[in-house]
Amino acid sequence: MRKLVPTSSIFFVVAAPPLIILAIFFVVPLCYLLFVSFMTNSSTALFDLKPTLDNYASLFSDSFYLLIIQRTLLSTATVLILCLALGYPVAFYAARLTPRGRMIMLMAMMVPLMVSNVVRAYGWMAILGRRGVVSSTLTMIGIADRPGQYLYSFQAVTLGLLTILLPFMIVSLTNSLATIDKSYTEAAQSLGAGPWRSFLRVTLPLSSPGITSGLMLVTFLTLSAYVTIALLGGPRYKLLVSLVFDNVTTFRWPRAAALSFVLLLIALIIAVAIQIAIRPQRVQGKG
Repeated sequence: MRKLVPTSSIFFVVAAPPLIILAIFFVVPLCYLLFVSFMTNSSTALFDLKPTLDNYASLFSDSFYLLIIQRTLLSTATVLILCLALGYPVAFYAARLTPRGRMIMLMAMMVPLMVSNVVRAYGWMAILGRRGVVSSTLTMIGIADRPGQYLYSFQAVTLGLLTILLPFMIVSLTNSLATIDKSYTEAAQSLGAGPWRSFLRVTLPLSSPGITSGLMLVTFLTLSAYVTIALLGGPRYKLLVSLVFDNVTTFRWPRAAALSFVLLLIALIIAVAIQIAIRPQRVQGKG
């Protein structure tokens, strides 16, 4: 009679290697970065071993940094709302297609993701620049008297991020909507609910896991999208991720580490807020 191996031992053997790799290459560097964020800037080394809270205190007392944080939150919120508002109808339509049609549609939406973000950002620069397509067209038809600059603004950054992140939202929503059993909607309509009421009471709540995952994915990608923000925002429209890069390139590592953790804190707060507001666990009857 064979001796059964305890389930806990099997779990340890299977989970130990990835957990060790995660600890070595993620947790340890993150802890080291947190340590650096409390050190003093140095002109001759990465940092001086002099503990200080100035790196964090200045972020919440300097009006410049407060403006950057406010701008980061505004840009993130705008991109989230636009991605959800534009992505949900597309995902709703895709979920009603046959499996083959849905696969073709999702593959078509994935094609832009095969192009580098740098290439797409430069494409928007060619469209929105002073001598770009938009400015030349408006000047040619007489709407504008002279070429205008549509880059380095909130609108340019939002548009660039939207075109990059919208497919992620659509895919997340489509996968969630496609798993909803049509009998739920049919049951609601048989009980007298109209199309809009059945959507608001049945379809929308059941798609909350897809909404949550899509919003969180877009949030994390928006906050870390340095290339698009740097090229379309330029020196006039910086976000937190831009300041992290600027401080690294000027060798102010403790300040860059502090900015990184503030950015991480913002991402975690937004993620928790999304979970609390949407409560996707209700679909499984857990909340």
